Amino acid sequence: MNPGNEFLDFYESILFEHCTEAEIAEMESLMADWDRATYPTLATSIVKHADKHGFKNDYLKYLRKAANFNKKSAKRKDLPNNATRWNRGNQFLIERNGKIVTYGENE
Repeated sequence: MNPGNEFLDFYESILFEHCTEAEIAEMESLMADWDRATYPTLATSIVKHADKHGFKNDYLKYLRKAANFNKKSAKRKDLPNNATRWNRGNQFLIERNGKIVTYGENE
């Protein structure tokens, strides 16, 4: 981490890089609905999942799409460890204990 860096960890600096203060505030608000799952920090989890699902360097879009996922018309599947997978069209969302673990789009 660079001296004077306002971010707490390496992945947080990646997550918020090139974002305005308003975008960072929105991202932090959206992140309140996320679970870090098996990752050491929430920022690590979001960066790794977003990159894996084709949203590299567009983390705000990833968070927005996950937040806007419509579970009303989605198929539900219960998974181990109190997790639930929701599928709708080519999109999916996995939650654990009411918090988002990951979001993605199947090709």
